[in-house]
Amino acid sequence: MKILICGKGGSGKSTISALIAKSLAGKGYDVLVIDGDESNLSLYRLLGVDQPKEFIERFGGRKKLKSAMKKSGLFERPLKIEEVGDYVSEKGRIKFLTIGKIREFGDGCACPIGTLLREFLKCLKFDGFVIVDTDAGIEHFGRAVAEGCDLIIYVIDPTFESIALIGRVEDMAKKAGKDVYFILNKVDDDIKGVMLDRIDTDRLLAVIPMKREIFESCLKGEELNPIPEIEDVAEFLIGSKR
Repeated sequence: MKILICGKGGSGKSTISALIAKSLAGKGYDVLVIDGDESNLSLYRLLGVDQPKEFIERFGGRKKLKSAMKKSGLFERPLKIEEVGDYVSEKGRIKFLTIGKIREFGDGCACPIGTLLREFLKCLKFDGFVIVDTDAGIEHFGRAVAEGCDLIIYVIDPTFESIALIGRVEDMAKKAGKDVYFILNKVDDDIKGVMLDRIDTDRLLAVIPMKREIFESCLKGEELNPIPEIEDVAEFLIGSKR
């Protein structure tokens, strides 16, 4: 099962991705976490794994990737994660792969990274769970990254922008033929009701309160510990996979 985690910048996509992966791994499942965000640099640290080589380097970097795409496409057959082991780090049942990052002035747009992520997801064969942490906002929908996933989780934080995107995310998910579910993040009791009024609660997987320990771990770039509130999400995904 391939799960796309999306949301506006700062909503907590990487945090939620790491927590779900930790929970699933703790229940005995193999998990592959794919970092599809070209800007965020912390996900591997939240998982407690080493940072592997960027997968885009398999094609010689961004410029050569564009040429490879024009000539013959990127992948001509299904691909197992073991075949790209040089670009994967792991700890316990968690494997981690990062697609690529924008690192230099003038690197250009992130389109090659998004294209590589889309094509890799479409051909990837993995027996466990695949958690995909996307870039901020909804640009990945424009690149059709969701084509290679089974369902979408939209992380909503208590901001106007995050709530305003709900309808657009739902519409794009529908056009992609994918179900979308919600996780409310950084919620306190004063604003919980307002946020619940804006979503279809039948598709609500979890409400994550603002937690000091999570805030500090993310601030320091330290490995996250699982939290009780994410357990229902893991159980839902396990049930959906059967």
